[in-house]
Amino acid sequence: MTVVLILAVLVVIFLLTIFFQGGSPTIGKDFNNSSSREIIQQLSGGEKEQIKVLLRQSKKIEAIKICRSLTGCGLKDAKEMVEKLEREI
Repeated sequence: MTVVLILAVLVVIFLLTIFFQGGSPTIGKDFNNSSSREIIQQLSGGEKEQIKVLLRQSKKIEAIKICRSLTGCGLKDAKEMVEKLEREI
C-alpha cells in the first residue's frame, strides 16, 4: 500500500513538473523516425518502471498517456510500446 502511494505521488510530481514547464517535454529528432523498440530503449529505467507499474495496476490507458508524454509519439506508437512493455511483465 505504501509503495503504491509513493508511486502515485511520483506520478503526480512528474505531471506537475511537465505542466509548469509549459507543456510536454521536447523531443529529439531521433524519436520521430525510430521504431517502438528503439524508443523503448531510449526511455530511462525509471520511465519504463513507471509505465510497468501502471500496467500492473490495470491502467493501460494511463500508461499510454504517460508514454506519449515521455516520447511525444503518436497514439498508435505509444500503444505498441506499452504492449511491448506489458509482455515483459
